[in-house]
Amino acid sequence: MAGRSTFELDVRGQLGVREQLALLSLPPKLRRRLLNQVTKRVRTMSRKRVRDQQNLDGSPFAPRKGDGKKKMEAGLAKLMVVTRLSADEAELGWKNALTRWVATQQHNGVSERRTAAQMRRWNKTAPGLAATEKQAKRLRRLGFRVRQAGKKTLSRPSVAWIQEHVNYAQAGLLIRILDDERNESSGAQSWEITLPKRQFIGANTQRDTSLLINQVLQQILTSPR
Repeated sequence: MAGRSTFELDVRGQLGVREQLALLSLPPKLRRRLLNQVTKRVRTMSRKRVRDQQNLDGSPFAPRKGDGKKKMEAGLAKLMVVTRLSADEAELGWKNALTRWVATQQHNGVSERRTAAQMRRWNKTAPGLAATEKQAKRLRRLGFRVRQAGKKTLSRPSVAWIQEHVNYAQAGLLIRILDDERNESSGAQSWEITLPKRQFIGANTQRDTSLLINQVLQQILTSPR
């Protein structure tokens, strides 16, 4: 998947010579503990950034229209986990491929062309990222139809079906598309989708990462083994 959707941490090159030697003297179990603790602290920082609606550089998130502006990032932040961990490397991200895709869109921003055929192909949405009830009801009012299992023709799905199969970001895009269809008579079969960057994943700077590693390393070195 193109674009960043994870925080990757490699301790090599992050420490001074003395600290690097101290780190290498630790058994693999303690090095994994260090990386696990640092990565979880970065997760805490990322979640706070979502609560504050701030990017990595401290600037505010691009404003949203309507209600529920924090729900997408809050859902993503809640689902962040340590996805890879060894004695030298760790990764903070999402196990579910669909969730990673949504996170990439949110973090990097996106400008892409979607076709009507693409918009009809949905995966079951991950828990915590479902379309809201308000979105589902609006989609029904706008005439959203799908071909459900066991049915030969397109039909208007229930609110429950939409929340199970359409995530928050997809619902937002669909609403925009269906609104355009209602207002345009051209019957367009493709649309340009643009989402601004909302960069909340990771530590603020490389220096912050190094400081975190040093803090946790000193705690491990001075704690009882």
